[in-house]
Amino acid sequence: MLAQRPAFPDGHFYSPVVDIDEVARNQQRIWPDHPDLQGIRFRPSQQRRFLTRDFRRYVRDYDYPDEPRPEGDAYQFYTKNPQFSWLDARALFVMLRSLRPRTMIEVGSGFSSLLTADVNRRFFGNRLEFISIDPFPPAPVAEGVPGISRLVRAKVEDVPLSEFQRLHRGDVLFIDSSHVSKTGSDVNRIVFEILPRLQAGVVIHFHDVFLPNDYPRDWVLGEGRSWNEQYVLRALLMFTDAFEILFASAFVHHYFPDVVAAVLGGQTFGGGSLWLRRTRGTGFRRQLLAFGTGLVAGYTAGGFLRRD
Repeated sequence: MLAQRPAFPDGHFYSPVVDIDEVARNQQRIWPDHPDLQGIRFRPSQQRRFLTRDFRRYVRDYDYPDEPRPEGDAYQFYTKNPQFSWLDARALFVMLRSLRPRTMIEVGSGFSSLLTADVNRRFFGNRLEFISIDPFPPAPVAEGVPGISRLVRAKVEDVPLSEFQRLHRGDVLFIDSSHVSKTGSDVNRIVFEILPRLQAGVVIHFHDVFLPNDYPRDWVLGEGRSWNEQYVLRALLMFTDAFEILFASAFVHHYFPDVVAAVLGGQTFGGGSLWLRRTRGTGFRRQLLAFGTGLVAGYTAGGFLRRD
């Protein structure tokens, strides 16, 4: 017999839904001025180098309008969109130009799809095999966009794992899904079943990850969001050598705003893109042990700005 209602009301300490009143009372602890994340190698020198080297080389070609052009195509990308903009859009543009992947699989479509498809048309001659997975793709992705090789109208939970195992070094798995870990969710499928099967060298993107900070205060208190994907990723990255951080929009905006401004011609803004790379590590069994250690041991390792 299926339950007719949740066992616990929203905000209960057994419920995954945030108790907004309790969070409001603990704002200073949840959103400190100087966050101190333990056990994660953010590789700050490499992130700074990505800004000063790769960004400087490719961002000059980022020529998209802020607003949609009346005479533009239905599938044109514009920067001031409500889903994928600011530093994240430029980072995707630069990362694609720098990596020049042969294959990119996207889970969750939208404005990032339009940007990637445009890069594929203009700079790659449509040689990038760009696969978009989305059970409910928005227009115009649903209607077909030049530069998207294949649209898979399915939940990622229902896509065979072999689809992801064919990604090779330098290829991209671009994740922008539900952002919620719960029984049977897409986030659980991605983190627990897909990531461990990726080959070494595959580059992975997650969106709406704001480390070293928590989720934006107004999202939690003002909008009542109870997203938790970021917490799963934070635990995954603690005490591990199976994944390395390549670039994090929120991190560089928090610690290197002057470098961001210099690269972007005086502008400074952040975002929520987190770029990782699957390393050889020491095997998935060691990764599982490290993941469990991160969950149990908590804050027992060195500071987040460990030497790279």
